[in-house]
Amino acid sequence: VHTPGGIWEVGGSAEVQEYPIVEPRGHFPEAGAARGRVALIGHSAGGWISRVYLSKRRYGGRAYDGSQLVHSLVTLGAPLADSSGPAFRGVAWANQEPPPSTVRCLAVGATGTPGGSSGRLTRDAYSFCVDGGDGTKLDGDGVTPTFSALSLPGAETRVLDGVTHFPWGDVPGAGLVAPDLAKEHRAGKPWYGSPSAMEQWADWLHRA
Repeated sequence: VHTPGGIWEVGGSAEVQEYPIVEPRGHFPEAGAARGRVALIGHSAGGWISRVYLSKRRYGGRAYDGSQLVHSLVTLGAPLADSSGPAFRGVAWANQEPPPSTVRCLAVGATGTPGGSSGRLTRDAYSFCVDGGDGTKLDGDGVTPTFSALSLPGAETRVLDGVTHFPWGDVPGAGLVAPDLAKEHRAGKPWYGSPSAMEQWADWLHRA
């Protein structure tokens, strides 16, 4: 897909309603009839993108109305609070309405990675999530500050202490991008998908 505006713009615009409609390439089998509703788990940006999927409103020219197929949404370390900058236009779009009333929601964030002492990536990521750009006094998971991860209207919330955003130590090259976070993960700090962390949020799904 040609994107003249670069990574911050879709089809030359940062405005959601001006995104071009893009048809997937290739041939895909027709989906059968739905057999029931499912739980949707959105990690990081997948959290607000899941809200786009649930909505009946048109996003970039297309409405997905996924709430017909989803009974529960769990967001893990997702940036859900409004902030400035093109990267948050999609978040702002999602925040124009609450999640569908037919979908149970759980917003999960973490603490234990302070913005002022956990490396440049964490400091800059937290600063990106707040107007004014100072994330040094915030806590979170190393990428998403706690307050933003919990900013889902009407949702239940859980805060996991000492959990990091991503399995940094398992990914080649992550030590170059986020050396402090990779070192902590290699030393045993869990991320949202680690068994010890999942024990603190996955049980919520069984209460549907």
